Amino acid sequence: MSEQRSGRTTHVLKYNGGTFSIELGARSEKQTFLEPLSRFNGEKPWALTLVPLPEGMSYDEVLNRKLEETRFLQAGGNADRMTIEIRQPGGQQWGVESVWSVVGHRSDDGGRELDVPIKLPRSTQMVARSEVFDAEEAADLFMDYYKTGEIPSSYSLRPIGGWTADGAWVDLRSCATS
Repeated sequence: MSEQRSGRTTHVLKYNGGTFSIELGARSEKQTFLEPLSRFNGEKPWALTLVPLPEGMSYDEVLNRKLEETRFLQAGGNADRMTIEIRQPGGQQWGVESVWSVVGHRSDDGGRELDVPIKLPRSTQMVARSEVFDAEEAADLFMDYYKTGEIPSSYSLRPIGGWTADGAWVDLRSCATS
């Protein structure tokens, strides 16, 4: 179910794994992201995913062609303790075409131990202290990604998986953080 917004659609914002989605044009504001992120409770609502659409395509066209989402930014958890993940092209050094990573704060303290639980509806995901965000900072990241298609270089990425050209999943959890 998608709701068409006025103007040219550039992104799709999905709630709770795609149970509801809206199409976004070029004039969205931080509040578009902050409002749903602020309501996260780990059960329902618990996830938000921002997907850039291919140039010139509507979300319905993407769905009709069954195109895989190879780029997205997503958050899951609670408003005061959530994880953010990104899928983007790259990873040729690991034999993949796109990489799924956990976003984190750059840290000199070596705090990379996965010791913070993020509650999700059917599981608990463990992340490092440096990979925990609140709704306000997550909304800032979503806005940056919405505007630029990237997250600021001041954040780190911990690869967790990737996809080969033929769609096979490759576990990258043992790879270095960037």
